[in-house]
Amino acid sequence: MFYSFDVIGLVGFGDDFNQLESGIEHYAIRGVHDQMFMIGLLNQIPWLSYPLNALQPLSGGFGLFKIYCNNMVKKCALRYQKSHDDTPRDVISWLLKAQSENDRSAPPTAKALAEDGNVLILGGSDTTGNTLACVLHYLVANKPVYKKLQQQLDDIFPNRERSYEYAEVRRLPYLDAILKETMRLKPAVPGGQPRVTPPEGLQIGDTWIPGDINVLVPQYALQRDDRFFHRAAEFLPERWLEQRGSLNLDERAYFPFQIGPRGCVGKEFAMMSMRIFITHIAMNFDIEFAPGEDGSTFDACARDYLAIDVGPLYLVLSERTPL
Repeated sequence: MFYSFDVIGLVGFGDDFNQLESGIEHYAIRGVHDQMFMIGLLNQIPWLSYPLNALQPLSGGFGLFKIYCNNMVKKCALRYQKSHDDTPRDVISWLLKAQSENDRSAPPTAKALAEDGNVLILGGSDTTGNTLACVLHYLVANKPVYKKLQQQLDDIFPNRERSYEYAEVRRLPYLDAILKETMRLKPAVPGGQPRVTPPEGLQIGDTWIPGDINVLVPQYALQRDDRFFHRAAEFLPERWLEQRGSLNLDERAYFPFQIGPRGCVGKEFAMMSMRIFITHIAMNFDIEFAPGEDGSTFDACARDYLAIDVGPLYLVLSERTPL
């Protein structure tokens, strides 16, 4: 979690949260985690967010988080105004550049820009951090999968001391199969995201849905459905490899990043962050459950608070011996 938030701080705002270095959760991030239930509630009762936004200082930890994000955006704006570099170095600065050039993609108001800052951190970090925890859980619970990944990485990088280019792991099929299988079983947004039916209504199979109604499709349920995936409850990365494609009956039922024009704009960034993280872990460490841990509580106690929320996972990492 520290890793994912620190990375999005740098990429989004050009400012590191320094959680990895300090080992301490940033107060603004802690405010979000303390109120995950409220965030999930607001997703179902969106009108309630308006009075809470108006009372940010009084709305608890999430209010502190939003105030912090607003200040980060203002800090980026001051830095951008003083900079003479035509190529921004972070996402918010790109949005500021779009505003200054009257680009149609720019946030229309200062408030819209501040909201973009909030969404950037929430959508680009919490989801990635929780997914990485789930990846580690499945790798430790399925040791042959982890050993196979380590062997493939050892073949590509016989010298672990050298640095490598991202392109070298960008298209490692087995690594991507592990990530895809994790997101199939534990999608970052388990309950799906609301959409509105067209004014004239919508016919889906034998069901008629009136117009202007909120509907959603829960990824968690659909991606674990045996009608679309053989042995759907099992962690089988091989189902995403060509030679085992028969394990999937209909891959249209797989959409962890959503689909269409409102699909996740940060999909490739999230995949890059996860590929780099898991590659470093697998190349350098063997992993076991800590004494007294078997992963069952972690697996069973995940909660859907708009984004998936997982509990602690106790692992022991042992440095691998040189090849």
